[in-house]
Amino acid sequence: MAALLRMAGAVAALGAALVALAVGAAPSALAAVPWLALPLVAAGLGQGVVAVLALRGRPLPAVAVLAPLALPTVAWVAALAALPGAAAVLPLGPMLGESALALAAAALLARPHPAGSDEPRAVPALLSIAASATVVAAVATAALAGTEAGRYAVPHGEHDGHGGHGAVQQVHEGDAPAIDESLLEHHGHH
Repeated sequence: MAALLRMAGAVAALGAALVALAVGAAPSALAAVPWLALPLVAAGLGQGVVAVLALRGRPLPAVAVLAPLALPTVAWVAALAALPGAAAVLPLGPMLGESALALAAAALLARPHPAGSDEPRAVPALLSIAASATVVAAVATAALAGTEAGRYAVPHGEHDGHGGHGAVQQVHEGDAPAIDESLLEHHGHH
């Protein structure tokens, strides 16, 4: 059971890391509140490291988990209380999403684990990762959409006007080059 909780915590930590990096590395945050944005970027990097180590099954001391996962939320809430105008530069929705994911990951990863290795069986491990990834994806996607990076993202399936990759393009008559039918006859296609 501890291994399943560790995997779910690792997935939550990864989601928190992505949001922390997107919020902290935003040019507007770096320019307006670098004293809050730079530690958020550092926390995002730390959260990513915690996620990788937890997925690898490494036992992590509670302080190594709590520092990158819980301290950003504490710093953000303290900044909101002390300097609400400055801290309001950071977007509320993404910061709430990051905090929820980070605190959930901290709760799952900072728990004392019983001695001995309890490798989960394949099906419970797969279900644990799938369930946690579903929840984390929903929270992280909503949070990332509210970041500066999210505002500039091209919606999936829409044409960006520059032939963007992955976008559906409509071809109108006259847009496509003419096919040289002699090449089709040469290769046996009619």
